[in-house]
Amino acid sequence: MTLAIDALAALAERTLSAVPSDVLGGARSAALYGMGFLGTWALQDLSASGIGFDAIFDGNPALAGRTIGGLPVYPVDALATADPHFVFITARHAVKPVSKRLGQMNIAHVSCDAFYVARDFTAFRRVHDTVLADEPSRTVLRAVMATMLTGDRAHVMEVWEKDQYFCLPQFCGLEKEIYVDAGAYVGDSLERFIWAQYGVFDKAIAFEPGPRQFGALQSRLRRLEVEWALDDGQVVAVPAALGEIDGTAAAESQSGQMTSLAIAGGGGDVRVVRIDDHLAGQRITMLKADVEGMEMPLLRGAAATIRTHRPKLAICVYHYPSDIPVISQYLQSLVPDYRFALRHHSPQFMETVLYAWVDA
Repeated sequence: MTLAIDALAALAERTLSAVPSDVLGGARSAALYGMGFLGTWALQDLSASGIGFDAIFDGNPALAGRTIGGLPVYPVDALATADPHFVFITARHAVKPVSKRLGQMNIAHVSCDAFYVARDFTAFRRVHDTVLADEPSRTVLRAVMATMLTGDRAHVMEVWEKDQYFCLPQFCGLEKEIYVDAGAYVGDSLERFIWAQYGVFDKAIAFEPGPRQFGALQSRLRRLEVEWALDDGQVVAVPAALGEIDGTAAAESQSGQMTSLAIAGGGGDVRVVRIDDHLAGQRITMLKADVEGMEMPLLRGAAATIRTHRPKLAICVYHYPSDIPVISQYLQSLVPDYRFALRHHSPQFMETVLYAWVDA
């Protein structure tokens, strides 16, 4: 049974009260547990909010002894001797066992996800009460919030459904779609788009920056062109990432998996383009984005396209704990007429998608 919003508010209040005021005010430093994708972001974002850090703990032996963001990285076995004042857990998929370990050592802690929901509960509640268009969406949001607050994925398992990006009637079976696939990976979501449209669509543009992923995308596209008797140029594959400005960037996968290739900084060999510049006013009718935390830069780089053409949107909102309120508010500012739905498409804490559309 999904928790009620008032029960989540009580959980959030307890979570926030567990964070010492001297940590929130920056008078005493905290530590991070986990220096993966979320930890890298949290270190920068929480530091910008005034929280200070003096150490990082990580279970990856390759990181021990390194310095990241000016902070030393220690193995988790060093926790007992280091005895940090407070720990933010950024090992998102291991919150419960990490929390148990820290509790046994009497080390005060909170997960990064729980902290953001607790700190920004008013913004999450606004999405729940005034932004989402249907009760299933509000149920999904409460389940996602419960998982973030507790670290227990059982909450999202209750609302998991299949057909990611094309589960709503507004997003399938309509003719003459002009589809942009941002983060096309190996073409799996492109193929699902074609099936969802029964092979009838005007055009598709698939963006993928990873060389291996792009090669697989091209191979799949060749098969799809034959199987669906597609016209030449009906589907275009572009070897690039999407962002706020044109340029180049470095990309890496901190998990080592091809699915988690993320833009890590400037000066690399990955091409980055703005949707507004690439399309140059061209109309699109649907935009799907799963770009490993680059969703907001992508959307800022697509602002003119979204305002002008008001495409349907299927945007992943699980990479950062602030994504749901931040991204929904930004999209409302671009197109006040957007209606919103939220669905969750994994038994894990991932693949949460915000859908937006304008009623005809």
